[in-house]
Amino acid sequence: MSKSCKVCLFLLMSFAAGLISVYDNVLNVIFMETLPVDEQNPMASMIIDYVGVVGLVHIKSVTTILAVLFMCILSFTKYRIAIIPVLIFQCLLFYYLTFYTPTGNFLGNGYESIFGPLELFWRFYTENEIPSVDFMSRPVDLGNVERLKLYFLEIV
Repeated sequence: MSKSCKVCLFLLMSFAAGLISVYDNVLNVIFMETLPVDEQNPMASMIIDYVGVVGLVHIKSVTTILAVLFMCILSFTKYRIAIIPVLIFQCLLFYYLTFYTPTGNFLGNGYESIFGPLELFWRFYTENEIPSVDFMSRPVDLGNVERLKLYFLEIV
């Protein structure tokens, strides 16, 4: 394989990794209302606590641009091999973001669309507004909620 083909391949990998990061950030915007509760990344949760979801979106946007720029520069060096683990991690993230359902399954339970996040991402770019999410972000165990209410009522 010629050097220019290798460079193009690694530039394509950099683009794919950046696109997945953009996908993740668009989902942050779509799920902005529930993200402070539902975020599973401890670092992102800490950022949300300090600067809110809008701050997280801005930070992720800037760091995505910087990371893709850095990977593009690496594409022209002998260290371009470092792009492959980044792409693999981003592909795993894409799989998790796309196919993880609110009930905790990766294949759904027959009542949920396993392509829901992709549909929301598509609607985000094809409509002139943030798509509404018409399902709960996480199943609620009402028994636990009732026990918590009783517990707090006893304290007060």
